[in-house]
Amino acid sequence: MGIAFQIAKPRREKIEIKAAVTFKQSDKFKIEQLDLSGPNDDEVLVRIVASGIWHTDLAARHQRLPIPLPSVLGHEGAGVVEKVGKWVTKVKPADHVAVSWMSCGQCASCKAGYSKRMIQCEAESLRTFCNLFPGDDTSIDTYTGITA
Repeated sequence: MGIAFQIAKPRREKIEIKAAVTFKQSDKFKIEQLDLSGPNDDEVLVRIVASGIWHTDLAARHQRLPIPLPSVLGHEGAGVVEKVGKWVTKVKPADHVAVSWMSCGQCASCKAGYSKRMIQCEAESLRTFCNLFPGDDTSIDTYTGITA
């Protein structure tokens, strides 16, 4: 019989945010206070000053794109960089930025040349709509245990 050890990841700081959350199919968005984990080494924390809800977000809310609910939708915006992870080199705090989809370049859709049609990037769809980041804990959760 062996003994298994698990190395604990350091917990990142929690930042209080407000976000539009949809809790069930076709439900209205509700503004909720959530806790956001601070940025990982390869991430940027942006204070969003303008954001939009697009047809893909509405399709997700109505479950035409089957994503886990509750969810925080909205995948484009503009804001100011607040913090950067230690591996980030292209932006710095106080930079004004626009945020949108990325393409991973590694999934089957990207390798087939669909990266310009970003909804088809498998990795970014999971990150954007399901808050799934490989090898990481969830990024947003509330005091009620809702992961968005």
